Amino acid sequence: MDKPIACCGIDCRTCPAPQATINDDDQLRRDTAGQWSALFKAEIKPEDINCLGCRGDGPYFFHCRVCGIRACCAAKGWETCAPCPDLPCDQLQEVFAYTSSARDNLKALA
Repeated sequence: MDKPIACCGIDCRTCPAPQATINDDDQLRRDTAGQWSALFKAEIKPEDINCLGCRGDGPYFFHCRVCGIRACCAAKGWETCAPCPDLPCDQLQEVFAYTSSARDNLKALA
C-alpha cells in the first residue's frame, strides 16, 4: 500500500498526530490537543499527541490504544476496514462524520 491509511480510512499523512510525532513539533501538539479537546469534548493534553499510525508498533494516540475499529481489524486479520462486508459499520460512521475522506480512502482500497 503506497498510502499510510489507518484501519478506519484516515490518511495518516493528513493527521496532525503523526506529523507532530515525526517532526517532534510541540507547537503542533499543543494546537492539536486544543482543537481535539474542543471537537471531541475531552481533555486531550499535548503529550497525548504522539502517534505513528494505528497499524504500526506505536506509539499510538491515546484513543487508538483502545479503538474498537483497530481491535476489530486486528481480530479479523485485516489491515483496514476496506474488505469488511459490514462497511460502513456504526463505528466507521462516527469517523466519517469528522473525516469524510476516510470513506473514500477505504473505497479506493476495496
